[in-house]
Amino acid sequence: MRNKRTMTLAALSIGALMLSACGSAGGTAETPASEGATEDLATTINIAISQAPTAYNGGTAATNAVYNTYVDNLTTSSWVAFNAEGNLEKNEEFGTYEKTSDDPLTVKYTINEDAVWSDGTAIDFDDVLLQWAAFSGTHPSGETDPESGAEADLFLASSTNGFGQMEMPEGEPGAKEFEVVYSEPYADWESVMSTALMPAHIAAEQAGLSAEGDGAELVEAIQNDDRAALTPVSEFWNTGWNYEADLPTLPDTAILPSSGPYVLDNAANGTLTLVKNDQYWGEERAGKTDTIVFKTVVDEEAVQALQNGDVDIIEPSSPTVDTKTALEQIGETVTVDTGQSLTFSHVDLDQRPGAVFEDLKVRQAFAKCIPVADMVDKFVTPVDPEGSVLNLHEYQPAQADYETVLEGAPAAESDGVADIEGAKALLAEAGKTEPVKVSMMHASTSQLRADQVALIKDSCDKAGFEITPQPEAEWSAKLSQPGAWDAVVFGWAGSGLVASGESIYVSGGEQNFGGYTDEEVDRIWSEIVTNTDTEKVVGLKSELEQRLAETQYNVVLYANPNIAGYSSKLQGVELNPTQTGITWNAYSWTKQN
Repeated sequence: MRNKRTMTLAALSIGALMLSACGSAGGTAETPASEGATEDLATTINIAISQAPTAYNGGTAATNAVYNTYVDNLTTSSWVAFNAEGNLEKNEEFGTYEKTSDDPLTVKYTINEDAVWSDGTAIDFDDVLLQWAAFSGTHPSGETDPESGAEADLFLASSTNGFGQMEMPEGEPGAKEFEVVYSEPYADWESVMSTALMPAHIAAEQAGLSAEGDGAELVEAIQNDDRAALTPVSEFWNTGWNYEADLPTLPDTAILPSSGPYVLDNAANGTLTLVKNDQYWGEERAGKTDTIVFKTVVDEEAVQALQNGDVDIIEPSSPTVDTKTALEQIGETVTVDTGQSLTFSHVDLDQRPGAVFEDLKVRQAFAKCIPVADMVDKFVTPVDPEGSVLNLHEYQPAQADYETVLEGAPAAESDGVADIEGAKALLAEAGKTEPVKVSMMHASTSQLRADQVALIKDSCDKAGFEITPQPEAEWSAKLSQPGAWDAVVFGWAGSGLVASGESIYVSGGEQNFGGYTDEEVDRIWSEIVTNTDTEKVVGLKSELEQRLAETQYNVVLYANPNIAGYSSKLQGVELNPTQTGITWNAYSWTKQN
């Protein structure tokens, strides 16, 4: 077995590349092909994926998951993407952009004249305008959100970050050039358009609008804010591209055109097959292998699937020491790359009015009794000896500014050792005389998450809680359902950006699943997202971390270790620490027969 340790990201700059909701380490591993090795290449590469993809549109609050991103890396194109160093990398095969003004912030974009969807339809302004409409939060539905009290938007986007600060793009139907103006500065402006475009002509047709005239009818509806016309468009955008649970089959592939080097071909029993897109116009990112197959394999069975040759590569979402040991025992037929990812594990708490964790002291008590240090010893350091207890939300220990930010947030500092007596005292102060019952949700397919919940139960039940494990197959769909859980353990996959975490923490944020609200946190975030001064951002993040700790937003655990195991016949694989995942460059992979 060839084992390669990746470099850290400690040297990454802050600002536009600062690691956000999840920050960590990662890097690259080179596996050059031997001379003459291209003579006999396999036509198919099989990739293991921990959960079945849930939708073609991964931009909704319900579908914004890495399992969709792994596929999107191959089926979508945009102006920028994250590379193996966690940096934004321009994709000029898709198009170019240029900042033309700082006051107001103005950016001119151009789409490659040859860029088309896989059904031959041009990628142009109607696709861009639909993207803005979906993510800008500017189309209230007339219905009140029961959580925030605000008017809900027609489009159920995962986040309005960046687009919420962007005025409606200026352009005409069929245009390959357009301009965007920001009403206020946005720290991550260069990454905004990394969000995958969805085919506007499909959304229009499915909503009863004409796709003729380069989508003129949809463009007009958006420009005129025609809610009657946009309501069916938003309904389709929200759910019309969703897959059935566990991916037994695909919807009609006619509504799934690709803008990337591969297209969706078929699915069966959680296995998704992609084939080369014969309409793809680029050369650098053109697919090198005819067929890419994603096979749903739970983490506990991934190593065996790799050893049996059922898959060519695995990147378990929650690797354990057993994963590492099993991979090491396979031998020279497998290459193993290790490092840290931008994903971190945490426990979120339902703190809405009347919920178990509405009371700050109860949240603090729960945080005190969770044996974080024990979890690190059991689940992290055997895989990654550099792993440690995580004290921050926006930075991780491997980052250069971690200690600087932590020094400015003393309330966040903890050794992670469970304090049972301290937890008891806080529950007493909260007036709790009976065990506090907590239903703790976790992914039913993850033994690691089950083990974590078991450790938390063993510890916190001694402190005055009564924890009931709540394994759920569709746990991610339940996150946004008020009352569906009291606590939940899962991971956030980071993007490497300054402002990407905003919707997780601000009042009414699309990914603020526990209903947390704090005016000071909202204020700090409003300064962060509009600040392009990197030094000021570090200070603001310290303020943010201090307040998140004081109000016990949630309980952060540790930066997830990362392991990719793959056939030594596979060439071109590089770990990517961001939420983009291992398939970020899978279009360039080849496999020797």
